[in-house]
Amino acid sequence: MSPPAPPNVRDVHTELLLDQAGTLLTSGRADQAATLLAPVVGEEPGNVEAWLLLARAHLELRHPGPALDAARHALHLEPHGVEALYWVSAAYTASGRHEMAITAASAGCTEDPGNPRLIERHGRALLATGRVAEAERVLSAGAEYAYYDADLHVAHGVALFAAGRPLSAREAHGRAVALEPGHERAEGELRRIAAAERRIVDAESLVRITDEFAESLRIPAGGIEPAAAPSTGVLAYLSTVVLAVCVTALLVLGILDRVTPMVVPSALTFTILCAAAAAAFVTLLARRKA
Repeated sequence: MSPPAPPNVRDVHTELLLDQAGTLLTSGRADQAATLLAPVVGEEPGNVEAWLLLARAHLELRHPGPALDAARHALHLEPHGVEALYWVSAAYTASGRHEMAITAASAGCTEDPGNPRLIERHGRALLATGRVAEAERVLSAGAEYAYYDADLHVAHGVALFAAGRPLSAREAHGRAVALEPGHERAEGELRRIAAAERRIVDAESLVRITDEFAESLRIPAGGIEPAAAPSTGVLAYLSTVVLAVCVTALLVLGILDRVTPMVVPSALTFTILCAAAAAAFVTLLARRKA
């Protein structure tokens, strides 16, 4: 029986980088994720997952233009991909191009009917352009169908509050908490409603407060404002990239040493370990100064 073929080193390297980028995004370090992903899409322009992660990173950094470029690259590679349509819609919303955002979200719902993430995206795209009543109808129908999805109930609650129905909004968020105890977004919205209810004294104040909330959900035609870059950003970016490359290199060398007859020089391994330790130290210092 012939031994199994060794894994493609380049593929392993890419997967490790994508995993690292996903971890950075989950931990709120979108700037470092974007830095890590830029060379990946440059070397592998056909990698849909890398483009989508890059779109997500740019959206979290409030960079709608680059986010839209990345999402549209992914959609070009997968014209009917629901994830690509989701992020294209989100990027169009952030850019203030609302009709395109709604069209992309609707196309995603057509491709995958009943998908709660796409229904939520459709509703939030409508809220961003001020079409509150239509958003509430879309999210109400979606929450009834995908009753098991807490995030969709939260989005429906947001639409209900924007429509001037705080009691119904409270109930929707309560359903989300019942489905997922401790749901962060639902609990945040419940606190928002509680604070608003202390200011509501009559019908006029109800209309004023809920209209203000609905207006806060709108994104102007020019799109969202970019976030300011942190002062220690460049140092943190570079040290994170060096650390990720060193860790990836060590993993790849370990794979090669195990599945191929190649002998990995111990001096090379030691040098990479030293570089990784130095990068980790610099990253720690940069975060403490931030």
